[in-house]
Amino acid sequence: MFVESTKRAVSPTTNYIFSDKIPARLVLYFLSWSGFLVSFMMRNDMNFALVAMISNHNSTQTQSINGSQTISGSGNEDQINIVKSVIISSFYWCYVLSQVVGGVATELFGTKCVFGWSQLATALCSVLMPLAAQLHYTAVIALRSIQGFASGLTWPAMYAIVGYWIPLTERSRFMSSFQGFSIGIGLTYPLCGFILSEFGWPYVFYTTGTLGLAWCILWYFLAFNTPREHPRIAEEELNYIELNVRKEINSTAKVKVPWLQIFRSLPAWAIAITTFGRIFLHYVFIVNGPTFMGNVLKFNFETNGFLSGMPFICSYISSVFFCYIADKFVLYKVLNLTNVRKLFTALSQIIPGILIYCIGYIDNVNILLTVWFIAVIFITASYAGAMANIIDLAPNYGHSAAVLAFCQTIHMSASFISPLTAGFIITREDSIDQWRSVFAVAAVISILTYLVYQIFGTAEVQSWNKELPAHDDLAEGKILSKPKESIVST
Repeated sequence: MFVESTKRAVSPTTNYIFSDKIPARLVLYFLSWSGFLVSFMMRNDMNFALVAMISNHNSTQTQSINGSQTISGSGNEDQINIVKSVIISSFYWCYVLSQVVGGVATELFGTKCVFGWSQLATALCSVLMPLAAQLHYTAVIALRSIQGFASGLTWPAMYAIVGYWIPLTERSRFMSSFQGFSIGIGLTYPLCGFILSEFGWPYVFYTTGTLGLAWCILWYFLAFNTPREHPRIAEEELNYIELNVRKEINSTAKVKVPWLQIFRSLPAWAIAITTFGRIFLHYVFIVNGPTFMGNVLKFNFETNGFLSGMPFICSYISSVFFCYIADKFVLYKVLNLTNVRKLFTALSQIIPGILIYCIGYIDNVNILLTVWFIAVIFITASYAGAMANIIDLAPNYGHSAAVLAFCQTIHMSASFISPLTAGFIITREDSIDQWRSVFAVAAVISILTYLVYQIFGTAEVQSWNKELPAHDDLAEGKILSKPKESIVST
């Protein structure tokens, strides 16, 4: 993906040198993709393990599978649903609250530090979760809250590094790496089901936590805030990045984050509002999808897990496709950048919005599942649309992290508002009429919020993020490094 564009920037006499090296941008893509994959496995493991961790005392499941003890302090039957709700939602409360903190922390300490430490904290909490469950469910809530806060730092941190590493014509393709979370969700469904049945729920957390710790080791040795910090980057690639990225960003000056101007920015609000609608719709599939398949379509656990997970694995493939097409549109000037962002945002919200409404009225299961898959797949077009638009608005000085923090504080509230709305509407989980109401609400919100983006969205760099005149004697900020004195080949 990144080799071809780099080679176009260097002379034929140097191509053979670079051909033996792995592009540093490709390594960064892998770290981003795998990082979000592991992050979402650690986020979603609780949804499956909680069934065994808290069981109904009136049922035969007073102990979880393979003799693993249930969570301590879960109380009587009337308290069980409340405890479950609080454990699940505690992650998202703190996740929303930490968005702005992530933007500020990235400005101060850089992406490598913030992303790495947030993943480490989340992994350690996963490993400690079985011990917390033995103590009391409040300890589980505390660890989930820490996980939510730490996970909220990851998105602003990764957005900041994109502006320093990825030229505009590659940016949409790189954004597909963020769709590693789709693979994470897709793998979590069948993996956790297997572990629960074979080993017991504690090993769900040991597995995801260990994967997180292993990823942190890779991140520590392979991630660098800027190309000039990288000790093994090829000189050709370094020159290519600096030649192209310097057209968009000022990497020699550090400017205070203009929080007030971001708050007043209509394009930033447009991104936040439209993405709220997209996430509201997406979480109907993520959170309520398995319940719909189990209670309305009557699939057994194994089939439910497979069908619930597969659309998200396919989503990664579709995101790469959408982002590739978007980059080609920009490269060959098929559409201007603003219209490219609006086109793919429309694909991610208008089409899924229409399809989810239709799902409630389809009687043929095969057709229903096909429509279900298509809807989930089209949602990923947003990563070539509004999600990539965040960097377009503020590519300079790492301010894209602050814009993302602002937007995510608003739109990630949909991650718990959507399940709460569905829970309020659905009192009988096998009632298709009630599910139709949920689907209709999601469709309306998805489409109406897109209209805000269509009116106010733009890909122009905002006035508060314009480049300042470059001065050679300006010191670089914490996310930057001293000029690279030598290039060490890998």
